[in-house]
Amino acid sequence: MGIGQSYPGLTEDVLEDYTTLTYLNKGEILYLMKKFYSIDPDKIRDNYHHRFEKDVIIKKFDVLQNNPFQDRIFHVFSSKNDDCFSFEDLLDLCSAMSAECPTEVKAAWAFRIFDLDDDGQISTGDISEILDRLTGCSKDHFYRLDNESKTKIAQVRPARVRPGREGKPLVRPLSPGKTTGCLYLTWLDGKPRYVL
Repeated sequence: MGIGQSYPGLTEDVLEDYTTLTYLNKGEILYLMKKFYSIDPDKIRDNYHHRFEKDVIIKKFDVLQNNPFQDRIFHVFSSKNDDCFSFEDLLDLCSAMSAECPTEVKAAWAFRIFDLDDDGQISTGDISEILDRLTGCSKDHFYRLDNESKTKIAQVRPARVRPGREGKPLVRPLSPGKTTGCLYLTWLDGKPRYVL
């Protein structure tokens, strides 16, 4: 078979299909299957499309554990809308987060995650909650940003972005080392602005 350890349902043809349909390479897919399969090999042997509950996935893939948009990730990437993941749901998520995934595709997934009320737009209310999540605030804790500040940030509409080098927008993440799901500082109309 050529893929090392074999996994029921993951044939060479299926692996080839996955590499064609995702932004992941064979090694990444096999690594993900090894972790996914180790959750409960018997369940995967019985049903390759078995769906594991959110808590089980988070325990195995701990990178999701502290993500402030964890609920939205499961809502958006769960193909059955049941907050459970099959292996293919996991592949969709990892493909979207892959360095090889085009920015436009990432942006489309990010939009769905940040559209917290699923109304097809990112409203002022969505942005306010996004800011709370990013700053680690909840209704029971001290807010680092007051409602007026959140409203001002939410009302910023990028009219014009000053190009940086090579005509690209000048965008810098506010959290060094983190580029997903965070506020960015950019220049709009000659003034520094915060954007998501």
